[in-house]
Amino acid sequence: MSKSSARVTLRQLCRLGLPAPLLLPSLLPVLRELIPASHGAFFFCDARGSITNLYAERMLAPQAMASYHDRHNDEHFRHQYLRRVADASPVSRRSASSSEKEGAYFREVLSPLGVEHFLYGVVRHHGKVLGQLSLYRGGDASPFSLADEQVLLGVMHYLGEALGMPSPVALLELQEHTVEEGLALLDTQANELYADDNWPRLIRLAEGNAISPATAMAESESLPRFVQAMLAAVLSAPHAIHRVDSVWGNFAFRRHAMASQQGDHAVALLVSRLAAQPLRLTEGAAALGLSPQQREVAVLIAQGHSNSDISQHLGITVNTASYHVKQVFARLNVHDRSAVARVLCDAAAR
Repeated sequence: MSKSSARVTLRQLCRLGLPAPLLLPSLLPVLRELIPASHGAFFFCDARGSITNLYAERMLAPQAMASYHDRHNDEHFRHQYLRRVADASPVSRRSASSSEKEGAYFREVLSPLGVEHFLYGVVRHHGKVLGQLSLYRGGDASPFSLADEQVLLGVMHYLGEALGMPSPVALLELQEHTVEEGLALLDTQANELYADDNWPRLIRLAEGNAISPATAMAESESLPRFVQAMLAAVLSAPHAIHRVDSVWGNFAFRRHAMASQQGDHAVALLVSRLAAQPLRLTEGAAALGLSPQQREVAVLIAQGHSNSDISQHLGITVNTASYHVKQVFARLNVHDRSAVARVLCDAAAR
């Protein structure tokens, strides 16, 4: 994806009107197309600078996160975050110093996450501070530059509008498409034997509790109970898909019974994160290389809007809207409105 295309996709994602927990898993990868980074995170913070919730593409395990809170949070996050909030510019960057690389914080937190260079953005919505966006690069990459700061500064107003969106009451009907999965092999008591890289993060999102260093120790107890409950649910209906709603979206659990040649039994538990359809439509329109206006028209068609609706949404005449609809049909090689959503979702899945 080119940077100009990534900027268009970012703007369209931010205008979908979805709450931050549903938006962030799609938003951060697009941001990383705009500003190259290995991974990113968003920290929701209160007025004291304490983390109340977070979404991160790489996470410390609950025990390590709790240790971070006890030993490092005030010095390495809260105080520095409050200084960034007070700064005139909402964006800043830094790299780990030589002395920092010799300390416990680098050894216990930054090194396991593969972090050496940082780009920060303090995100506000109508003047209220929401929290901090962080983009990261490892030691094998170059530090973030002034140009990277300027790019981030140029999209901060979009991020504020998007991440300030309150969560709606019901989102189940929006959840349709699997976007990522995690797999764990459990014994019959739901003890984890093996797990892939996605499992620890997805299972925490599916549980739905706030994720923060201050509450991480409680997760060490609640997560095993949650996995036990999910395993019991899928075992009670082996051929069914068990769905769970959380603040982070909708998750589906499936199981596969397994046995060793020695007769030992285990269960492979698969968790799938399902994305809201508007996200998939927007991502599909970007993947197909449509122009910015064609993307907007295609997504509106897929959501069931008429030409009159599209004209009002885009501030154009009905005749102009009809022209753009015909152009989208031609680009997607479809002949009716109902096929547009299928084509966009198929493109997002590729």
